[in-house]
Amino acid sequence: MTTFLSRRAALAAATGAGAAAALTACASDIRPLADSSPSASGEASSSANPSASASPSASASSSSGGGSSAKSYLGPVKFDNYEKKGEYVPADETHKAQNVPKPLPPANMHENSIDGAYSAFSFWLASVNYLVLTGDDEPLKQADPSGRDVKSFHDYVTFYESNEGWFYGSEHALQAEMMTPQPEKVEGSEPLYYWRITLSKDPNAMMHVEGKGNRPMYQNTSMEPELSNLKLSYQDGKWFTYPTKVRGQGSASPSTKASDEANAKNA
Repeated sequence: MTTFLSRRAALAAATGAGAAAALTACASDIRPLADSSPSASGEASSSANPSASASPSASASSSSGGGSSAKSYLGPVKFDNYEKKGEYVPADETHKAQNVPKPLPPANMHENSIDGAYSAFSFWLASVNYLVLTGDDEPLKQADPSGRDVKSFHDYVTFYESNEGWFYGSEHALQAEMMTPQPEKVEGSEPLYYWRITLSKDPNAMMHVEGKGNRPMYQNTSMEPELSNLKLSYQDGKWFTYPTKVRGQGSASPSTKASDEANAKNA
């Protein structure tokens, strides 16, 4: 990840940057490295079992072995696997969120299939949004096999632990949409795909900083959806998912892997 969220940035109201702006940078300017983090999004039942659902031995479907079902994933990223404890009370300008549903690893997240890759990405996305609302990075640690994003977003944990503020106004501060029904496969020795997506920021997301008041989470940054390529690499029984912002007018399709990597080196 090219941009790291600093604790100072999270509290820098005067600069107009804020933690949210750093969140945007983390999500939209990520380089296509082999080791990255899975993502997710969704809504789940309280009966889901994290350890069982995260097991690489999850039942293989017809899409295992790098294949895929004929399912279309076109549209907003969806996630439906949350643990719910108590009544959920959304955050507002006066208090933090309470009993936020916690995203759990989907059962097929480690499956060597497009279905598994999508589940891994959606779990990552849900884990990031959960972290923004709670300061709890436990799900992200499961969604991020490289540990890169856990480190990048750690200042959100500190922000909450030090009782310096919270975020409110949106349960999905960071959003993603698949622009094609399925990813394109890159020929090679390991399962590797690229998926065209857009990353968006919710303009309703706000942040409260104790002693400094309330302000929009995203400041001094474009609110336009950002076209990106999602790199999906299957290694050691896990999916590493890495969004890469498409720069300029050129197509960043899966067939232009070399061009993507060149852009990453020059970023």
